Amino acid sequence: MKRPNLSLILPVHNEVESLERVVSEWDAFLRRVPGLHHVFIICEDASIDGTKELITELERRYPIVKNSVPWRRGYGQAVCDGIRVSESDYVLCIDGDGQIGPDQMNEVWRRRSEDRFLIGWRYPRLDPSLRLIYSRLFKLYHGLLFPNRLHDPSCPFVLGSTKLLKRMAPLFVYMKEGFWWGFVGACWKLKVPIEEIPMRHRARLAGRTQVYKLGKMPGIIIRNSVGLLKLRFAANPSMGNASAGVRRACGSDMV
Repeated sequence: MKRPNLSLILPVHNEVESLERVVSEWDAFLRRVPGLHHVFIICEDASIDGTKELITELERRYPIVKNSVPWRRGYGQAVCDGIRVSESDYVLCIDGDGQIGPDQMNEVWRRRSEDRFLIGWRYPRLDPSLRLIYSRLFKLYHGLLFPNRLHDPSCPFVLGSTKLLKRMAPLFVYMKEGFWWGFVGACWKLKVPIEEIPMRHRARLAGRTQVYKLGKMPGIIIRNSVGLLKLRFAANPSMGNASAGVRRACGSDMV
């Protein structure tokens, strides 16, 4: 088996109804992309619906690295841990809900670069109205702190160099739920280019979002607003040592 040159990071919590279909769909497609050899890094957080057991079963059929913890580390920390354990040249971050499929990966892979990131643009975006309203309002606030021309700066589809992500990792600690808002802010601070690619967006394969519920919104808005302010005025990390940067930012808590 050839060494993987792409790690797909999937942060999951209670996704037993959709995870197998997501892994199966992506695996079948990626095997046909010339020059691409992949591995899934599934970062699972304290699921109680059988997700953890499903991952163990899927490991027998697919190239999977299981990164599982018995507590809720949160979406952002799960992504950081996936970046930390990746040994591939490139990382692709996707969600485990199946809302973005692999249809455009031939084009995305062809346009990969060590010096910039590719980010998806969900259009039209098929999310609940409350989440869309939150995103539009927060985009205005985000744009004041980190001026950019992205249509969808919170899209959880990002492809980029593993080394570059690890060097940037110290700036990834400020956003628990809104990790990709913080990622775009970190790119702005460090002058790392981002290229946007329109993506076909789908309804969730199953279940409901675990984060963006009405009762949680006030806390999410406050935490993310404060997190972006801290990021905006944080000191830029040294970009010279990738492994040291990711250790400082992400710790070492893989189980």
